[in-house]
Amino acid sequence: MSIRLSIVPRGSTAPNYGVLLLVLCLLVVCAPVASRAGSAYSVEALFNLVLVAGAYSSASRGGQRWPFVALTALTLAMRWAGLLWGGFGLELGSALTTVVWIALAIVIVVRELFQEQKVTTNTIYGAIVAYLLAAVAFAYLYEILELFQPGSFSGIPDGANPQELGDALLYFSLASLTTVGYGDIVPVSGLARPVAVFEGVFGTLYLAVMIARLVGLNIAAGMQGEGNER
Repeated sequence: MSIRLSIVPRGSTAPNYGVLLLVLCLLVVCAPVASRAGSAYSVEALFNLVLVAGAYSSASRGGQRWPFVALTALTLAMRWAGLLWGGFGLELGSALTTVVWIALAIVIVVRELFQEQKVTTNTIYGAIVAYLLAAVAFAYLYEILELFQPGSFSGIPDGANPQELGDALLYFSLASLTTVGYGDIVPVSGLARPVAVFEGVFGTLYLAVMIARLVGLNIAAGMQGEGNER
């Protein structure tokens, strides 16, 4: 099972992460700067592309993939309900289902990557996709913390609407995952601090493990090529 788009090279069963990576990059870049009225719907539609791509690919790879498709449908419904009607319950349900979907998606992508036997451009795309998905997942975890305990993060403007809050927490998540830590937004609650620290540790370990994996595959492929020449 994999998150992939329908664009797959002929004769290949490997998932294609190129367009999915592009959509994620657009989401990361466009979400914080989308400030016009109605921009929340555009950002949501962009995020929906990621969800639909995963559902379509999972359905095309076997009947056992349908639970993931069902989760995707639930996530879409909860996200649009939270956007259209708001309220604590709907916003919480939207964030929770999104976190679960992304967590499962990361597991799927990483499992696919560790089953690969050679390094390709698509493999590198997949590694970046999982990394960016982790940043989005932690951003929603922070949103859940903020919903339960307002003021868990300092540096967020008072009275920020849900879109502004989400954008600020995505920025903070990316800064934490990459261990940049600018310090303009700071976790202050007892729950927010360990989650932020865990994200920094996860980001560092992910890069170390994934780079070691890709380098190892590349070395193994080179040695295999030399053996075949002999």
